[in-house]
Amino acid sequence: MKKTLFERLRPAPLTAKVASVDACVYFYRAATFLGWVQPEGLGQVQRWAYFLWTCTTMLLGLLYLPLGLTLTFVVHFDMFGPSEFLSSVQVDINCIGNVIKACVTYSQMWRMRRINEMIAPLDERCVTLNQRQILHTMVARANLIIMFFLSVYIGFTTTTLFASLYAGQAPWQLYNPLVDWRQGTRQLWLASLFEYFVIGIAVTQEMLSDTYPIVYLSMFRAHLAILKDRMAQLRCNPELSEQQNYQQLVDCIKDYRTILHCCELIRPTLSATIFAQFMLIGIVVGLAAVNILIFTSSLGMVMSNVTFIAAICIESFPLCMTCELLIADCESLAFAIFHSHWVDAERRYKSAIIYFLHRVQQPIQFWAGAIFPISVQSNITVAKFAFSIITIVNQMNLAERFRKE
Repeated sequence: MKKTLFERLRPAPLTAKVASVDACVYFYRAATFLGWVQPEGLGQVQRWAYFLWTCTTMLLGLLYLPLGLTLTFVVHFDMFGPSEFLSSVQVDINCIGNVIKACVTYSQMWRMRRINEMIAPLDERCVTLNQRQILHTMVARANLIIMFFLSVYIGFTTTTLFASLYAGQAPWQLYNPLVDWRQGTRQLWLASLFEYFVIGIAVTQEMLSDTYPIVYLSMFRAHLAILKDRMAQLRCNPELSEQQNYQQLVDCIKDYRTILHCCELIRPTLSATIFAQFMLIGIVVGLAAVNILIFTSSLGMVMSNVTFIAAICIESFPLCMTCELLIADCESLAFAIFHSHWVDAERRYKSAIIYFLHRVQQPIQFWAGAIFPISVQSNITVAKFAFSIITIVNQMNLAERFRKE
């Protein structure tokens, strides 16, 4: 069982056959669990049952959760303490971003399937041990990233659940007309477990929206590294004719063009989801920091808010870092092209090298909402807004006002 579930978290042996699509194994498993990807071979009754499950997860994660949190503020506003209020507000605001990102990701899943089809022929170019090692390492790392994201997100929900139960209250206090957690221990457990189930669906949806860019950009980076290795080996085999060397160069150019087409295919989805995340990250982290520094008194709630901040930060920072590394990979590929063995080649080979070098010098860069580049600097800039929220709370003396009320 362990091998079946977690075998792809480590690089497979070089003798095993590995494809780029294997980097998405855990991603598609989570998507299948949520009802986003229908398994093959289902009967008619099973397809209808799976469609019902898809509707259920969508309604709970994208409709009931933000609506339930908002209704709680309206109906039970006078029952909130400052810490509980901020915990619910930061989750509610993050849910708004989750709704946008999940809807965009779900509606654009066809782009990912198309990328898997387009990039599959590039796997056949991996003929050397070094090239296969790059591919195998990328597959394991991508699946490990998905499991890491899911662990952090589930860690946040679990710590919040037990910290709230220890304090004798529902974790997020979702509006629930059927069960009132204030009426006794049994109702508290029922309401808390139901909220945990709803939040679990929502964080899994958010995990899919946050990990697909990293997985596919890691895939592109791996094939750029393989392309760099292939460029270093061009015209090194004396047994090949100039025509064969030229054909290998043309194949490299075609493969780079395929990578560019894949980037263009994922660009609209990536731009929309990261833009929504950038717009909310400063507000959410600021509220969580205020909650920790001013209002939270129990260790459990402090740990819950710390894991929440960690979950929010990893929603954008790894992607921003990957985008910068992708730009560096393009520069590294350009150097590899320039230092390849082309000096004594025939004229058409040199012409193709010049064209290739000129094209690679235009780095692959992604933008958030076509407004600002996806980079670590942009991530730091939007995160700085959290300090502005802390400053506003201190200058307006809101902490003392909440405590008096």
